Amino acid sequence: MPSTDVKHAVSLLNETPGDSYELVGLLSGGETGAHEVRRASDGERMVLKWETDPESQKLRREGVELTERLRIEAGWPVPLQRTVETPECLLVLQSFMAGDPIENLTSVLADELLELHGRRLGLGEERAGERLAERLIRTLVEGGRNYCLHESLRRYDARTAGLVAEIEAFGARVDPDDLRGRDIVHWDWHLGNLLAHNGLLSAVIDTDFCAVGDAAFDLVTLALSSTTVTCASDVRSELFHRALDPLSPVRRTAYLGHLFIRVLDWPIRRGNDDEVEHWLAQVARCRAAGYF
Repeated sequence: MPSTDVKHAVSLLNETPGDSYELVGLLSGGETGAHEVRRASDGERMVLKWETDPESQKLRREGVELTERLRIEAGWPVPLQRTVETPECLLVLQSFMAGDPIENLTSVLADELLELHGRRLGLGEERAGERLAERLIRTLVEGGRNYCLHESLRRYDARTAGLVAEIEAFGARVDPDDLRGRDIVHWDWHLGNLLAHNGLLSAVIDTDFCAVGDAAFDLVTLALSSTTVTCASDVRSELFHRALDPLSPVRRTAYLGHLFIRVLDWPIRRGNDDEVEHWLAQVARCRAAGYF
């Protein structure tokens, strides 16, 4: 079911027992096709997402369960969520979280995020971490499903073609045991998914694909994301050091390799050359620092 079929998704939701909902519209920001709906009984704002792909449905169900563990066991400010099973698709209904995406990463917010990071360490089952490691390696070697597409980098120019070839060769040598972890990983912990109000963190959103693995991956995501917003140089440098210095060379290269494919693929497909140049500059920066 494509995102343009939102009215049908709301209709499916309203056919299930319980409250009825009315569509408000597409939420701004992000690429997940989230729509706002209001509960008819009390007007509460909710977020509706849906999934038709069986493999992605499985990942979203796991994400809902792990989000609840983050909320209860780690005290994360994440939305309450529930799944609604229908014959046509999986619906995911989430509470609406107040706040705005972080556009100025202050030292106060950075400290909050680092403290939050520590609360979810070790909360996952050890064997479960192998699945995320295998998924990450697959993105290095062949790409992901609708994201981390290698072909876009291969076709863009010699720089991106050389980069993706290098990452593919590296990924073929990585074993899942090299990347295993037992933390709860957000998987998309960039600043657009971190909301703030009055200078303080108010919510962590888009936990749809939370999984068990090495949460250091999220710190690397956060460090790279800091290059896209206003951020004091000492705060940004500290984030890069906290994220990358403790990692083994294999983890460092694997995490950066995955993220470089991810952040380059999307602007290439959208035709945003300025954004492509930004991320190629970050590749060069990480090489110069000996991280990649």
